[in-house]
Amino acid sequence: MNALLVSLVAGAGLLPTQDFIEGAEIGTADQFVAFESRGKYHAERADKKAGTTIVRGSWALDGDKISVKPATCKGPACKELNVGYAVDVTVVAERAMTIKAGSAAALLASGSYYCRYQGCEKRSGVELVSRGAKAGTMNYLLDFLIDKNRKRDVTVVWWGKKLQDDPGKTRIEYCTREEERGKKTAELVAGDLKELAWIGELAPAASAEKDCLWDVRVTIGDDTALPPKVRSGG
Repeated sequence: MNALLVSLVAGAGLLPTQDFIEGAEIGTADQFVAFESRGKYHAERADKKAGTTIVRGSWALDGDKISVKPATCKGPACKELNVGYAVDVTVVAERAMTIKAGSAAALLASGSYYCRYQGCEKRSGVELVSRGAKAGTMNYLLDFLIDKNRKRDVTVVWWGKKLQDDPGKTRIEYCTREEERGKKTAELVAGDLKELAWIGELAPAASAEKDCLWDVRVTIGDDTALPPKVRSGG
């Protein structure tokens, strides 16, 4: 059985995994999977030349693992899509999730997703991380980058887990999983942050991490702090 790992950024007051996943539809205009209520599973892939493939079956949640079992399949891609797979899910953010796909049958690409109204779409994921930066600083940067994206709708931004080691200086790095996407998004984020004098100009660099599911990671150094004037709204 192939495995698909879904993880999200840690936070408080989040929906239980069952409530987050049940009813969710994830995909694009050409293909999607739906974890419907009462354990019903539905997946479709549209091909203009070959036609549409439709898979129906069941899904079940055990802890944070979703198991999918196809029951019927109609269409040209059944050999590829009529396959059972498992999904490990950790709900740790309200609207942002990352997916590590290990099965073509899942119809989900590895990367970052934005979810709203029980629909999820793939976007460029921007993760903010720190060890000792103050919450006010991190929240300001989070809101700032989210506001910058409102008219673009190309990124999904979240505050990641606290770092254990000294992060060093504030920096931007991009994942080489989809290198062009990562580099382009990193340059976009660097341009936004350059507007903040207390952050300044940052040169994006390729990440050494090989299994990253974010596209861009902004590491905030312990000495980076929101200026009092900005904090007070002045």
